[in-house]
Amino acid sequence: MIIYIKPLIIPSFLLYALVNNYNKFNPNYYLFVVLFYLNELLLLFWEDSAQLFRMASIASFFCYLSLINLGYKSIKKIKIDTAPSAFTLFILTLNVVFLCAILYILISAIGDEYLNIILVFNAIATVFLGVTAVLYLGKFADKKAFYYFFGSIALIFNDIFAAIGTYFVENVILNTFDRLLHFTSFYLIYKFMITDKKKAKNLITDS
Repeated sequence: MIIYIKPLIIPSFLLYALVNNYNKFNPNYYLFVVLFYLNELLLLFWEDSAQLFRMASIASFFCYLSLINLGYKSIKKIKIDTAPSAFTLFILTLNVVFLCAILYILISAIGDEYLNIILVFNAIATVFLGVTAVLYLGKFADKKAFYYFFGSIALIFNDIFAAIGTYFVENVILNTFDRLLHFTSFYLIYKFMITDKKKAKNLITDS
């Protein structure tokens, strides 16, 4: 049932968010929301239509780009005088290796050449999103950074589980978990937008 009620949950939640926190949202966030919801609707109704699934994947790609831009602009507002830690670089490397492995498995299983090309671009965007999320968390390590990090990771794993559920395992629990991750990522990015950034001693705000 969660599969069909989720498209109604997000618009209702967004209406609540706009009423209470509209002054904290920017055009890039609205773009993220539109692409996020478009991707959800296309995946809900795609059935066996390759065209709809391609469109959903393209929407997902631009959704990643808008989320990357949100994180990048938030980082860019502040000059940072610390270098990434070894742990941050390790997580970043692990993220890239894992995503490359998933991409290889998906391309091997999917016979659609056009979809494979789209998936390659999605994987590249996913790597950059992972890079942005890890660097954000490594630099700030505050509540806002945790919201962005886990929101991004939830969105990445949502797409991975969706691909597995579509091409490998048709499982109700897996599909439900995929959709829960989808809404969780939406909620965490919303929390990221409304949470004020914590000031730290080693950070210098641009004038």
